[in-house]
Amino acid sequence: MQIVPLAELAGRVRLLQQKLQQLALDGALILQNTDLFYYAGSMQQGFFFVPATGDPLYLVRRSLERARQESLWGKILPLRELNRLPASLAEHGYGGIKRIGMQLDVLPVNQFKRLLALFPGAVPVDLSLQLREIRMIKSAYELECFRRAGEVALAVNRQIPALLQAGKAELQLSAEIENLYRLAGHQGLLRMRAFNGEMYFGHVYAGINGAAPTFLDSCTGGSGVAAACPQGAGWKNILPHEPIGVDYASVYGGYVLDHTRVFSIGELPADLKRAYAVALEIQDELVKRALPGASCAALYSLAVEIARVYGLEDNLMGCGAEKVKFVGHGLGLEIDELPVLGQGSPHLLEEGMVFALEPKFIFPGRGMVGLENVWCVGAGGPEKLSPIPDELVTVPL
Repeated sequence: MQIVPLAELAGRVRLLQQKLQQLALDGALILQNTDLFYYAGSMQQGFFFVPATGDPLYLVRRSLERARQESLWGKILPLRELNRLPASLAEHGYGGIKRIGMQLDVLPVNQFKRLLALFPGAVPVDLSLQLREIRMIKSAYELECFRRAGEVALAVNRQIPALLQAGKAELQLSAEIENLYRLAGHQGLLRMRAFNGEMYFGHVYAGINGAAPTFLDSCTGGSGVAAACPQGAGWKNILPHEPIGVDYASVYGGYVLDHTRVFSIGELPADLKRAYAVALEIQDELVKRALPGASCAALYSLAVEIARVYGLEDNLMGCGAEKVKFVGHGLGLEIDELPVLGQGSPHLLEEGMVFALEPKFIFPGRGMVGLENVWCVGAGGPEKLSPIPDELVTVPL
């Protein structure tokens, strides 16, 4: 089992404590799964309390045994009843809480009300943005997780051409690819912070299904197998000369490496190949400018301008009302982290940020062409963390 080093966890807590002190908070109460893992090194159900000063305390409801196996923090204690939470904190010197930070972007209202009742008179302060912005900057440990995920992605991607067959259902192809990932240790689940956001491995879509919109904040999604899960691979059979999108995320140590490649059985039509070349140009031009201090909103505007030059603005990242207003997004333990390379984004790039850049063109009735790679911002230019070759892959008929 991979254990997050204590020095890594301690560094994250120090950054959070700086925020707590700036906001004059007594502490932060962490209970959402991803943030629990980020700060505690474990995702066992409970509360990770980070005081403004001093050592954190992990109060576990279930499973205490596993929490002690997974987390290297010293104070990992049982919490038998929720009502005991204030007393348990007080027993370790953290009583009399007046201002407490919470994850109000993801905390259910009923849970929020119960916690407020336990701390009468305490003022809840939303720490959502601060928590997400701390996670924007990746450590050396986190970058190594991305690189390990990239090794798996490359190994799986090399096997995909042999799986392509005209007449094969998207669903079968996705099952074969997912089997390769699972055997390589993929966790299966991809976590998203957005309300009702959910994803499993990723998406495979062929031809027309590459242009099928869905509820996700994404320009692609696939048809899925039913209205109960309207995304991902469906029952459509793959046809020659149509774009086959493989939009998956390799994962190592919880860190998500999102990547998209386009395949075809037989050559794609010339206009689709031209659009793919434009997607490559957008990637290359944005990467040149993705330096510390670059505006995320300006990078998005540049992508739109390049697409406009080639008459493809209306197809970039969707069409009509289904268009999304971004061309890249942050990555980490969740697939929808900050920063967003999109319209109105307030963030400037900083060294250590990791983002997926995904210039994609949608052609209604025909599909998607484009690509997605993951980059880490560095002083001398971005490091490509997804080592898969960028070229279109054409399999002979």
